Amino acid sequence: MKILERNAVLSVSNKDGLEKASEFLISQGYRLFCTGGTKRYLDSKGVRCDPVETITSTPEILGGRVKTLSFQLMAGILARNRDDEEIRKFGSVPIDLVYVEPYDFKGRFLAGEKDLTEFIDIGGITLLRAAAKNFERVIAIPDRNGMEKVMKEMNNGEVPLSLRKELASEVFRFTSLYDYFISQWFGGSGENFSLGGSRLLTPRYGENPHQQARVYSAFPPFFELLKEGREISFNNIMDAWTSWDLVLRLGRGSSAVVKHGSPCGAAAGELSLKRAYESDPVSAYGGTIALNGVLGESEAEYLKGKYVEVVIAREYSQEALSILSKKKNLRVLMGREDCYTVPDVRTAGNVILVQEWNRKSDLNLQVKTGEINKRVDEDIRFGWEVVKSVKSNAIVLIRDGQLLSSCGGQPNRIDAVRITLERARTAGRISEGAVLISDGFFPFADSIEVIGSAGIKNVAAPTGSLRDDEVISAARKYGMNFVDVGERGFRH
Repeated sequence: MKILERNAVLSVSNKDGLEKASEFLISQGYRLFCTGGTKRYLDSKGVRCDPVETITSTPEILGGRVKTLSFQLMAGILARNRDDEEIRKFGSVPIDLVYVEPYDFKGRFLAGEKDLTEFIDIGGITLLRAAAKNFERVIAIPDRNGMEKVMKEMNNGEVPLSLRKELASEVFRFTSLYDYFISQWFGGSGENFSLGGSRLLTPRYGENPHQQARVYSAFPPFFELLKEGREISFNNIMDAWTSWDLVLRLGRGSSAVVKHGSPCGAAAGELSLKRAYESDPVSAYGGTIALNGVLGESEAEYLKGKYVEVVIAREYSQEALSILSKKKNLRVLMGREDCYTVPDVRTAGNVILVQEWNRKSDLNLQVKTGEINKRVDEDIRFGWEVVKSVKSNAIVLIRDGQLLSSCGGQPNRIDAVRITLERARTAGRISEGAVLISDGFFPFADSIEVIGSAGIKNVAAPTGSLRDDEVISAARKYGMNFVDVGERGFRH
């Protein structure tokens, strides 16, 4: 059998564009060796190709589980230029190009298919990794996009080393992500952690203009971009996530406004979007608004004259979309509910925390002094979800399912209390009926003194301080209703 100068191995699950690519390779002097399904497809299109068994000298067995894992095929891919004589002695030929698209394990996994054992690709992944390792001689192609790049270069001459290396890098990124989804399907946890993702977008910059960046998503992102307006940034996405996560926890019909990663508005019930915006109209300027429900014409009309960077909602009416489309720079996102498919991952330098999401709490409220009515109980539960989204040390002031004032990110709790109350006082929102909520315990009674002096009668916080007795005693002195929420809500 006469062997052509250049040989290619093809094993492609997605046949789109395969006929065109195969005919192109033949025109470039390649002899094609194909696995079963790929060969049958090309045969049906009248494209000449040989079975991969021509090289392996063995048939496919075990229902196709074993077809490319062979000594001869691996030798042909891994051989260097100087190894030509040696591999021919053992019945192999040099392989110059490997085009493999494995089974779509990721797609089937995300679709919720249960038994995916037979879609764990072994041979195809091995071919790709071997070709990528030998990138200086072999062209490794993991997808149709890579094939199109190679065809373009071949039209102009040889495939440059820079593209071979780029494709090799893409192979290892792809196989790493492929293994990640397989490990997720198997479940469990172990000593090693990995998190993979596909490119979502390339923003103009990261958090600041001097930081180059790329944005990836491990699973389908929590949003669908309906209208981009000005290019969306990671900072926009971060605020969109903070607001969307909050309204999912607050429940249907709730709204939130987030600015620079922290809620400045939140409300539940009727007119929730308007009430959330009016929590702090100054901070809401240029913010992100989330609505856990249908954003209709009335809400869109309300936003028409306001400067908003991002809107995210569960659904939109056609009338609302028509109104919002006229806001030139506005990004309009559709939020997804199934967005907790990966763990909550936080980083500190090169140290990674992997934790459960701090989802909606089923609080076991314990009244330590005084008594509370149903409205205060509901405000505590509403406010607890809000305070969990504010950076610690965090304080929020709530009344009738609406955020009145907040402060977070302070190095001590009493400053967070003072700032929250001062902002509420400036806005004329101090009232006995309001509820002040802290994400952590009060380490001293000084915060209670400040709260009591402001006339606030309802306070909710976790306990656990060495000075709990002093704190509760101070609350009793001011006639407060002090409630232990039973858990901590830090967000760093």
